[in-house]
Amino acid sequence: MKNILRDKFLIALLLLTILIGFGVWISEKAEQNIPSANGGIFDLDGWDFEESGILALDGEWEFYPNQLLTPDSIDGQRSKAYFIQVPGKWNGMQYDEGQQMQGKGYGTYRLLVKHAPAEGLLAISKNYVRFADRLYVNGQLLGESGQPGQSKESYQPRNVPYTVYFQNTSDEVEILLQVANFDFRIGGITNSLQLGLGKQMEVRKSFQVGLELMGAVILLIFGFLHSGLYLWFHRNPLLILFGAFLFLFAVSVVMNGERIVLQLMPELSFELLFKIKNFVIYMMPALLFFISWRLLGQAGIRRLLLISSGVLAAYCIGIVVLPFRIYSYVQDAVYIGLTMVGILLLCFLFHSYVKERYGSLGRRQFQLYMAAVWSVLLTGVIVAWNSRNIISMMLANLTFMLFVLFLSMMLLHQYISAYSAMQRLAAKLQKADVMKDEFLLITSHELNTPLHGIINLSQTLLKEPLKKSAESEIRERLQLIRNTAYRMSNMVKDIIDAAKIKEGRLDVETGRVDLVTCVSVVIEVFGFLAKGKNTVLTHQIDPAARYVFADENRLMQVLYNAINHSLVQVQDGIVVIASRQKEGAEVVIEISRTGMKDHMIGGSQDADEEKEGYGFAVGLSTAYELTQLMGGKFVQDNDRGKVEITLPAAEAAGINESAATSELPSGQQLHTDLGGSRTAKEGAAKILIASADPVNVEHLYSMLVTEGFEVICASTDKDAYSLIARINRPDIALIDVMLPDTNGYELCRRIRQHFTLAEMPVLFIAARSTPADIEAGIAAGGSDFIARPLDAGEIRVRINTLLSMKRLVKESALNEMAFLRSQIKPHFLYNTLGTIMSLCYTDGARAGELLGVFSRYLRNIFHLDNTEETVTLSKEMEMIQAYIDIEQERFGDRVQVEFNVDEALYSCQVMPLTIEPLVENAIRHGVLKKVSGGMVRLTIRRQEEFIQVVVEDNGAGMMPGQVESILQPGKQGEGVGFRNIMRRVAHLTGKPPVVESELGRGTKVTIWLPLIYTSMKNLNDMNG
Repeated sequence: MKNILRDKFLIALLLLTILIGFGVWISEKAEQNIPSANGGIFDLDGWDFEESGILALDGEWEFYPNQLLTPDSIDGQRSKAYFIQVPGKWNGMQYDEGQQMQGKGYGTYRLLVKHAPAEGLLAISKNYVRFADRLYVNGQLLGESGQPGQSKESYQPRNVPYTVYFQNTSDEVEILLQVANFDFRIGGITNSLQLGLGKQMEVRKSFQVGLELMGAVILLIFGFLHSGLYLWFHRNPLLILFGAFLFLFAVSVVMNGERIVLQLMPELSFELLFKIKNFVIYMMPALLFFISWRLLGQAGIRRLLLISSGVLAAYCIGIVVLPFRIYSYVQDAVYIGLTMVGILLLCFLFHSYVKERYGSLGRRQFQLYMAAVWSVLLTGVIVAWNSRNIISMMLANLTFMLFVLFLSMMLLHQYISAYSAMQRLAAKLQKADVMKDEFLLITSHELNTPLHGIINLSQTLLKEPLKKSAESEIRERLQLIRNTAYRMSNMVKDIIDAAKIKEGRLDVETGRVDLVTCVSVVIEVFGFLAKGKNTVLTHQIDPAARYVFADENRLMQVLYNAINHSLVQVQDGIVVIASRQKEGAEVVIEISRTGMKDHMIGGSQDADEEKEGYGFAVGLSTAYELTQLMGGKFVQDNDRGKVEITLPAAEAAGINESAATSELPSGQQLHTDLGGSRTAKEGAAKILIASADPVNVEHLYSMLVTEGFEVICASTDKDAYSLIARINRPDIALIDVMLPDTNGYELCRRIRQHFTLAEMPVLFIAARSTPADIEAGIAAGGSDFIARPLDAGEIRVRINTLLSMKRLVKESALNEMAFLRSQIKPHFLYNTLGTIMSLCYTDGARAGELLGVFSRYLRNIFHLDNTEETVTLSKEMEMIQAYIDIEQERFGDRVQVEFNVDEALYSCQVMPLTIEPLVENAIRHGVLKKVSGGMVRLTIRRQEEFIQVVVEDNGAGMMPGQVESILQPGKQGEGVGFRNIMRRVAHLTGKPPVVESELGRGTKVTIWLPLIYTSMKNLNDMNG
């Protein structure tokens, strides 16, 4: 109810109805102040035509029943005059001692107008008199319509409106009107005669005629427009129905009102003209009801509309074949009936609008159609009231104009909507055209990729000499070539099948299929992807559920897509292909997965859907359709990490199942450790392939393994970054820019937050190599850029270039580290030697001990292998202890050191000169800057997967600005420096060092190192 009260359309329609009702009320109020005829005399005393305008000559007229009197003969009959109301009917009037006037008859009306303007041109307008009349004014015959007569034979009907003009010479005007009717059941003057100045009457008539002609022309234009659209553009029956309705409406306009057609064609017969007039009047609502029947969807109202339309059409046929005097008997009843149906239709439209049931129309079109029906119904009601002289026809002109307005707006809205729809369709077609081009481009690239893989593998085989010892390696490469070609063939089949499924032309030929054979081929084909993802492919085909009814080629496609999807979703896990018998003679093929990646994403549907736009995961839709065509079901259960394929079971046909099953032993696996490969050379560079496209992985994997590289694979940005961030990281990363989750660019930006271009080179792989693509890759931090199709020679050159650059930078860094290790302050050396010399004179034994400590310290400094990236924590602690012994001997009680080190961590590997510089800085810049000295506390403990190192002192401390300066990488410093340590350890753990210091109270430095053991035995001891 609240929505109804707030609906702007309903509020506007209600306001229009109230406004028209107010107009009716104003019209009735105005007529109450107009003078009227009384006793056959109309007194105009006080009426000013210049100010008040035209006057209706309504009231009591003299009436002479069954007499056609002339101005010469009426004086002798004045004593026999009766009085009758004009306008009105004469039916039932009593005269001559009880005689009753019938509808069919004749008579004479007389009115004397007093105090009329004595000068100037006057005019009298006569509209409708049933059905022949002759008008005398001041004794002169000025107008006639038809020929009044005293019998049917002497009478000729016409009923044409006309206006007479006369020059009045006195203040009285005598009006005499002869009327005859032998056709209609009601006779008399049905509309008011009007008196006014000639110029006023001329203006009114011209305006009325012009308005009717304009309305008819507008309706004809819209009618031709609808009809033309039906004939030339769209064969929608509603268009021709609307066109016919508008044509009929135009004809009704010129056949009513001023009846322009009757005035322009006086030679046409009365019978023909009224047949046309009544036909269009009753055919219009018939078409309106029929149009509504087609537009609306409710059964009840549609039946009523269809019946009403049929009844009106039958009545129109009666109008055509029957004379006026016959079909006119039921005219009023038909008019009342169609008005009631129109009211019901409007009520139903209102109810449908409130319930938001718009049928075949949109909301806005329904509103305009409802408003048009409202205006037509209101026009009909006003015309009916006007025929009974209740209200003026001016309101009918207003509602007619509203109808034209609403219908025009409906048509305009319809074609604006059609134009908008065409624009949207054109945009979709343009988008489809672009997608088509992209599809062809992507398909070309996807086909080129395995083709180049085959070419590169073949070239490698042709270059190498054939040796008996290399037979197994050659066989493996030939298998890779075969598998690549097989996958490319399947991809082409998927594309063709997708088109055939869409067109409904794909046929399947079912027969008995052995699942063991199919699964063994699929496992062999997907071996490369399992190797790169450290995943086990295994089967558990139940001998009782081994044979199914299916199309073998189509089943291979389904298995191919399903297993490919499962491998994409798992890392370091297991993919199991199993079968089981199901009740109802069906076999369920279950492909389940377990692994690191599936655990991380929780088996969510989102993780599955994010693959749908990449590589061959889109083949799941093809697999679904193919399974249904083979009479089975394809169910994807992401929550449980399973794909189930249900197919009809088949009999074994007497085959020895145990022997056949031995072809693929249960538990067969294709498994290679991450980073391991039979063809990888000793000390070979490790390369990460980050791509979700199995074709890319296959091509690059086979290519790089052939070149002797160690290859690991990742299919998402999270997997790739976790492999890069660990200690045993790859030497270079090949990243597909279309990597799922985010994209390759975002992954590279994340890598650059912790690794420089030299530390982790990134080679982008993309489908395009436009300047914009290359610029985006370089801006994201990429080292190089290569486009598909991938060429083995180009990739080899680019990878070797990046590896050479990295090696040179690494050698430079190691040399820098060697320099830093040897950068011992000269005054520390002099002071230590001076301390030993002084002890030689006072305490020789202590001097010897200190000399041994100093020797050990120098040995640790100068004998470190510059190529070593890590040393044991015990060796680092040995150097720290030697340095502290020297400093304590030099400064005595001013330097106090406390150790809280977990000795179980001594076998852990740490970067050299990482902890010692922190202790040295705490002593030199912390406690020694205080006269009283202080305490340095070193704490080393395990914290989850990290080693936490805390060096704190109660020395001089630092101001906030000093802390900020040592944490900012752009600041310059001296010595080994805290920033060098921060840069070395931050990217290993992702946890930046923390410095807490307060001036005068000391400093606390916390760093985290990765937990790395020299052997797995130590790790087991720690966890045990």
